[in-house]
Amino acid sequence: MKADKIPYEKQIFVCTNDKKGEKPSCGDHKGEEIFTELRKIAKDRGLHPRIRVAQAKCLGQCNMGVNMMVYPDNVWHNGIRLEDIGTIAEKYLPQGK
Repeated sequence: MKADKIPYEKQIFVCTNDKKGEKPSCGDHKGEEIFTELRKIAKDRGLHPRIRVAQAKCLGQCNMGVNMMVYPDNVWHNGIRLEDIGTIAEKYLPQGK
């Protein structure tokens, strides 16, 4: 096994877990749409793959969803809504970088 440095400047993991109504999940709160839009913004701004927006199938806190982790910032966000995307993008996906 080989160990290397992480190849990304920043990683943003957005929970897209969807239990299809069987249990509370981030999918109930548009996790997939939030992930898709944040990734699109990263690509449109020329940040991807330097800043990687990835989906996480479960972050273990779906009752607080939609959840997001940001590394290396060591930040956790929960209760994210579609209307929060602009604020998140400005904070973690800066234009002109």
